[in-house]
Amino acid sequence: MFSTAEAWQAILAHAPRLETIPVPLVAALGRTLRVDARADLDSPPFDASAMDGYALQRASLAASLRVVGESQAGRHFPGTVGPGECVRIFTGAPIPAGADCVVKQEDASREQDLIRVQRTGVPDYIRRRGENRRAGEVIVPAGTRLGPPELAALASAGLTRPEVARTPLCAHLVTGTELVSPDQTPIGAQIRDSNSTLIAALLQQTGAELAGLAHARDDLAGARIVAEALPPHDILLISGGASVGDHDIARPLLAALGYTLHFQAVNLRPGKPLVFASRGHQLAFAIPGNPVSHWVVFQLFIGPLLRHLQTGRAAAPELLTGRLAAGCRLPPPDSRHTFWPCRAALSGGAYELTPLPLASSGDSSGLVGANALLPVPPPPASLAAGQSVEFILCP
Repeated sequence: MFSTAEAWQAILAHAPRLETIPVPLVAALGRTLRVDARADLDSPPFDASAMDGYALQRASLAASLRVVGESQAGRHFPGTVGPGECVRIFTGAPIPAGADCVVKQEDASREQDLIRVQRTGVPDYIRRRGENRRAGEVIVPAGTRLGPPELAALASAGLTRPEVARTPLCAHLVTGTELVSPDQTPIGAQIRDSNSTLIAALLQQTGAELAGLAHARDDLAGARIVAEALPPHDILLISGGASVGDHDIARPLLAALGYTLHFQAVNLRPGKPLVFASRGHQLAFAIPGNPVSHWVVFQLFIGPLLRHLQTGRAAAPELLTGRLAAGCRLPPPDSRHTFWPCRAALSGGAYELTPLPLASSGDSSGLVGANALLPVPPPPASLAAGQSVEFILCP
């Protein structure tokens, strides 16, 4: 049985590198840049005015100056500013030849075509060519998650098709003769399928694409036919049938599909009978059928893997520090490495953790409000309300 750390390393060892593709800017939001984005031009591309005012020679500040033209954004003054002359200029407009400073319009008085500067000890108010960046400089480094500011920076450099990793494609096979869709009323021994909704939402939240969803009864031959009909995918997720019972078909199904199994159990609670396998560049997980196990396994392994495929960063979930809420119900002790779903909330500038009172790992309603995982030390260690603990904040 693998530890959680050993399981993560085994997953990383078989994780493929997805192709890098160009995408339009509008489709790049939330994606991770895979190639450095460099400026194609200096910014600003010319000396530009930082103010509305008058462009002139500093040596002429004490004199009356004749306005000989105008420079505005998108339309520069074509001549040269000489002694005793100035050009009306607006913010962002090119500095005309011969001028070496800009006087704000508030610091000048004007009568017809003559101005007089009322303050002489003033800054240049010129944005120099290339002061923001030089052509060829990296403006957004590889590995950056592209948010609105990053997209704006790319647009300003003319980079309209940034290079990002291809979206991971996942196929989801839900097993269980007892399952019916959420819009049906269960009859007899039937139960509603909640894992399809849970996985679809988690994949969307992680930036992956659900390429296909199918349901198979607990029949190996039939499940193989269903699995082989799934659309092309990078990762196959099988819900249920991951253990070793008479009707658990996930392991023999993976073997029949040509996958090599790398581990078949993890020292984990909930989620112990987790199976990980690979077939060439394709990966597969058989996840214990209970919804809480699904959520925990996704947060610990599948979500980090999907982020790694998109970013190239092989980071396990980060541990933060908080404190247990007063009066909270603590999870029962267990010899396995327990990760208990919690609600984390900021209180007084620090995170306060409330373990959720789950009835069992099949209690999907017990996950309501979960946004964190609490690693619970095995006995003889114990937890107490108010103590400092490490936890994983879940996306």
